[in-house]
Amino acid sequence: MTPAYPELVAAVRREGSGILAAAALGTDAEVPTAPGWTVSDLLLHVGRIYRRIAGLLATRATTAPDPDPPMPDGDPGALVEELLDDLVHQLTEVDADTPVWNWSPQPDVASFWARRMAHESAVHRFDAQRAHGVAQPIDGELATDGIDELLDVLVPEVLRRDHTTLPEGELVLVADQDSTEWRLQLHQDHIERVGVAAADTTTVTGTTSALLLGLYGRVPWDRVQVSGDHDLLDGFTAAVRF
Repeated sequence: MTPAYPELVAAVRREGSGILAAAALGTDAEVPTAPGWTVSDLLLHVGRIYRRIAGLLATRATTAPDPDPPMPDGDPGALVEELLDDLVHQLTEVDADTPVWNWSPQPDVASFWARRMAHESAVHRFDAQRAHGVAQPIDGELATDGIDELLDVLVPEVLRRDHTTLPEGELVLVADQDSTEWRLQLHQDHIERVGVAAADTTTVTGTTSALLLGLYGRVPWDRVQVSGDHDLLDGFTAAVRF
């Protein structure tokens, strides 16, 4: 179940602050989960997203925004801190159902962006912490919703955007701490939720944080317990890049 709107906004603040805390350890460090990026690059990426979404919320935009202007010069940590403050402010200034454009088939309401920014921030907080060897797992409740969002919202968009296809097969994700399950049939162009798994199902068991980070390609699949076809998981990771 998706956390309530105030909880999502609080998660944006918490996870965004976590990015800044990790960045304070050094912005020249390479980010292992984003090859070719330093922490400074990661900060600028996050800052661009925060600025864009805060602008959508501030203007109650009902159409797609113009292309982003260049980010201003200066300390990227200070810039992201300011942009995070503005994003959280804009999220608190609207109701969850305030009309605001988004790129998905989901309803065009502010709650979409609170949810999206919470998960964006959590994954990039993990990235920033990995750069300094201090990575912490994502909160279990947030990670559970993050898996739902990734499967139902992000994967369809990435398949459309990148013109890629999924490997076909059955996949079951099992959260070992509370036995939450996602039973999935992977098709080339979409993911179907199914009620009963087939005998040749690939099953992945781990914490919700590890499952989410595996789906995002942030941790290798050998960090969790896998039963079945490893190639199905490798094919998923190759097709769906965030």
